[in-house]
Amino acid sequence: MPISIFALLLVLALSALGGWWLSAGKTTEKPVRVMMFVGYFWLLAFVQVLLIASAYFVKQHFFNTL
Repeated sequence: MPISIFALLLVLALSALGGWWLSAGKTTEKPVRVMMFVGYFWLLAFVQVLLIASAYFVKQHFFNTL
């Protein structure tokens, strides 16, 4: 399995677990918790993709061995 597919699946899993964990403890109605889960999921996914892209940029820019 290519590393990019593995990284995207890891981002998906971590975002889903984080979104569930952050929204599960709330004592609101179920539709509100579902919307909060979706918001947390996309927030966590965006932050993770941003960190991965930043790490890739720094690696290419500063640690290029060619």
